[in-house]
Amino acid sequence: MSHRSDLHLSPGELNTSADPREGIAQRKEEVMENLTGLFDHSDYGEAYDAMARHVSDMSNLDRIIFEDCDLSAGKVVAPHMNLKPYPHWLCPEYIARKIGCGLKEAADLLDCWVILDPTHEMIETFISWVKARGVEKALAYFEKLAMALAEVENMDPDDVTESPEPAYDAPDLYRYHIVGEYDDEDKTWIELQPGWYQALVKKVQTCKDLDSLAALGKETYQLNLSRSQAGVFWTEYNIRKLRLESKIELGPTARAFIQRITRANGNLASLGAWLYKAQQGEIKVSNPPEKHEWTVIWKAYQQRKQEHDRDQLQLF
Repeated sequence: MSHRSDLHLSPGELNTSADPREGIAQRKEEVMENLTGLFDHSDYGEAYDAMARHVSDMSNLDRIIFEDCDLSAGKVVAPHMNLKPYPHWLCPEYIARKIGCGLKEAADLLDCWVILDPTHEMIETFISWVKARGVEKALAYFEKLAMALAEVENMDPDDVTESPEPAYDAPDLYRYHIVGEYDDEDKTWIELQPGWYQALVKKVQTCKDLDSLAALGKETYQLNLSRSQAGVFWTEYNIRKLRLESKIELGPTARAFIQRITRANGNLASLGAWLYKAQQGEIKVSNPPEKHEWTVIWKAYQQRKQEHDRDQLQLF
C-alpha cells in the first residue's frame, strides 16, 4: 500500500460544529501517520528487498519525501538551509517555543543572556529557570544581572581579571523542521496563499467523485502554479483520489475480474489485452463493470504486474 502525505484541513471533511483546532490536531495526526508509513517496509518483506519493493510502489511525491527526509522520534523531518548567522538556540523563536512565551519576552531574555557569552548548555539551563520561576521574575533577575555585568565591562581592562575568549559555536549548515507542523498555529501556509488558491485546494478536498476530480486535475495542470502550490495541490489530489477509490463498491463482475488478475501468472499480457477489449465493449460480458470500477480493476492489474516482474527478476 502506498502512503500519501497531506498538510491541510478541509472544513467539508470534518464536523464543522467541533472546535477547528481539534480538527487541525486530528488532521496533523493523520498526516504524520501517513508520512511515517513511508519508512515502514514491513508489509513488503524484509531488509533491503522490502525497502526496494516499497519505494517502487510509491508515488513520485512520496518517493521524494522518503529520499529527502528522515524519521526522528516518530516524526518525519525535512532539512532546510540555515540562513541565520548564529546557532538556532540563540534565536528568539527557539526560546519562545521552549518556554511558551511571546517573541518579545523571548527577545528581552535573549538580550540579557548574550551578555554572558552563553553556551548551548547555559541557554538550556536558563530556559529551565524561566519555566520554573515564571517569565516576569526571571526577566527582572536577568536584567539586573546584565546591567551589573555591563558596568563591569565598562571598567578599565587593567583593573579586571582577564578571561579566555568564549568558544564560538558555528551554526549548523542545515536545520530540520517537522513536516506538516507549523510554528504559527494561527496562520498556516495555506492561509497565507491567495483566495483563489485556497478555493482551489478546498475544491479538490471536497470532490464528490473520480470524474469531477480528474476534470479538476486537467484544469489545474494548465495553471501557472508555483512549485510549492503545485506540490500541495497534487498531494491533496492524490489523497482525495485514494479516499474516493476506497469508497468504491465493486459489483460481482468487477470482483471476479480482480480475482482472475490475482491468480494470473505468466498470462498477464494476454489477460491485459482481454480486459482492454472487455472495457471497450469488443468482448461482451454480462453485467459489465461500471466506469469507476474499471479504475480499481486496472489498479489491481498494475499491482499484480509489478509483483510478477519482481518475481521474474529474482529468478536471474
